[in-house]
Amino acid sequence: MSCDARRWPLTDQVWRQFGQFDLVMGGTRVDPVLAARKEAGAAIARARNICLVCLHQKRCRSLLEHDEADAIMAFCPNAGFFDQCR
Repeated sequence: MSCDARRWPLTDQVWRQFGQFDLVMGGTRVDPVLAARKEAGAAIARARNICLVCLHQKRCRSLLEHDEADAIMAFCPNAGFFDQCR
C-alpha cells in the first residue's frame, strides 16, 4: 500500500500551521535549540499541538505578514513557552 499524503484532507493545514509556528518562533526571537531541548522535546511538541487548534490562526498570520510578530505574544496561548525559550 502506497503512502499518499493527500488521503488525509488536513495535511496541507497541518504543514501550513507548522510553518507558521516556526515563523512565530523566529519573529519572537525564540532560541530553537532551547525550545527543542525543553522537557526533552515534549514542550515544543505540546506547543505545536496547541498551535494546530488555535482559534487565532488568521490573526497570527496577518501579524506575521505585517512584520508584527511581537504583537502575537498578547494573545498567543504559547506565549509563556516562547518567553521561556528566548
